[in-house]
Formats: sequence, C-alpha cells, structure tokens
Amino acid sequence: MSPDRPGAIFSCFNFRLRADLALGELTPADDPSDTRPIVEIRQGAVADTLPGAAPARHGLQVAGDAALLDIPGHARFLIRGGREIVVDPAPGAAERNVRLFLLGSALGVLVYQRGLLPIHANAVVMAGGAVAFTGDSGAGKSTLAAHFQRAGYEVLCDDVCVVSFDAQGVPSAWPGLPRLKLWEDAAHAFGHDPAGLDRAVEGLEKFHVPIGTPSAVRPVPLRRLYTLARAEAGAGTITRLRGAEAMAAVMGNSYRGLYVPALGATATHFRQCATLLRYVEVYAATRAWGFDVFEREAAVLEQHAAGAA
Repeated sequence: MSPDRPGAIFSCFNFRLRADLALGELTPADDPSDTRPIVEIRQGAVADTLPGAAPARHGLQVAGDAALLDIPGHARFLIRGGREIVVDPAPGAAERNVRLFLLGSALGVLVYQRGLLPIHANAVVMAGGAVAFTGDSGAGKSTLAAHFQRAGYEVLCDDVCVVSFDAQGVPSAWPGLPRLKLWEDAAHAFGHDPAGLDRAVEGLEKFHVPIGTPSAVRPVPLRRLYTLARAEAGAGTITRLRGAEAMAAVMGNSYRGLYVPALGATATHFRQCATLLRYVEVYAATRAWGFDVFEREAAVLEQHAAGAA
C-alpha cells in the first residue's frame, strides 16, 4: 500500500502507526512478521475541553487515560491510552505544520502514555551500541547527526530518542523518524539542495533530509549520552557528569518534559531516569562554533563517542 494512502502502516519506535492521513515522510512497515502493536491515527473532530480534566497545563488537559493537546492555530490532538491519536486541524492550518506537531508533541504524549522514556536527542549506532546527543534547540544536534551519517554511521533517530527498558532495566534506543531537520546552510554544507527537499516547518528555512531505512527494526543498547553546548571561548571540552548533575541532564532533556506532571508520570519518569543512569555514561560536551571549525570539533567528539562500546 502506498504510504500516502489511507490505512497505510508506518514504523515508529517500538510500535507501528496506522493512519488515515498522509504521513509519507515515515518508513512503511510492510514486514508481515512485524508484531509490534499498532497505534491508530485518524482525523476527526476534537472538542476544546476534555470532560473531567483539570485546567490545561502547557496546552495539555488530562482525564484518566485520555489527553487533549491544543496547539493554537495548528491543531487539537486527542491522545488515548497510548493507542490512538485523533487529529483535528485548525481552519487554514498548513498540513506540514499539523504533521510537525502530530509527529512531535502529540507523539511525545503518546510515548509517555506507553511507559517509554523520550529524550530530546538523536542517536547513532557505534560498535553495536547507541550513543545519544542532546541539548537545547540550536545546539547542533541534527548537524552533528548529519556528520555521523556522512562518516558511515547508522543514525537511529533525530530530535526524539525513545528509550525502552528490558526486564533487567537495561535501556535501549529505538529507530525513530527517518529524517534529519537541517537549516538551509547546514543542508548546503552537507551537499543537499534545499530546492529538492521537503520543508520541515511552513515559513522557516528548515528542511527534512532523509537518513534512510534502518538496517533492522530493533532496539540498540544505549551506552552514552552527550549534552551539547557552545564553548564560551577556545576549543571544546568533554566532561563526565555523575550523580545529581547526570540526573539533571537526563531529566532536563526529556522530550516535552513539561507534560510529565499533567500526565501523572512524575514518579515513573524519575525512576526511569535513575535506572538509565545505572547503564549509561553522561557527558557534557562543549564545542567551538562555526562551519570553519565544525569538522575538527565533530571529529574530536566522534573519537570520544566511539569508545562507548
């Protein structure tokens, strides 16, 4: 079935999406042996209030296993029990922006409902293990992922790294959305012509760059997490974080972490972050900035991260 036809099934983290709207930027899940559960996505009317919910926090209302996420001017999303998302686009909303919030914030809520830990990060496979890179917007996460892709590493995910835990608590990262989001100058720097790319956000010079289909739909044990920031002056540094600093780095970079209290997931979230730190080394990495020094700084980080296995 074409990925743009209603009812198409797409691969996403440790589940699949079946959608009655076009999600052609995702990877079709056409393996008949794939037994991951299916999450239904459909377009429909969504009321502006959720019966029984407390007042909205950060645009999110929650009642029982249902959550209503309101993104003014774009869409309302009703997310139920980690198994369904109903999308109600605002009049005149750009289709690509509706998809942006569907596959971002709304999917983040659903991931929390499913008991997973989403980190605002990308992840790269190195020597059989996953290495994740997080940081504030503008820290260069996607540009660094593009560097690793060009160097021959498999990029598992960009922007959102979803982590699951096995029975022993070992954390693993799952393949995510099969694209990077690069600003126009970064896309040019890596040899892409933005004229041939899909725009990620209406009105912004940011574009989707495909990263290809993962070699296999499987979780990869997470070994290291780097928080990225600009160096104040001179060359960058890489410093191991431990204890409360490491915990703050993980909790502070959880994807849409502001939703956690409203979802009643505070205790679970804390426990998952603490469990992750039993197995994952956390580092603070600063880098000198600018494309003139990018390759040098990226190579230093690559060499350090390659020792994760």
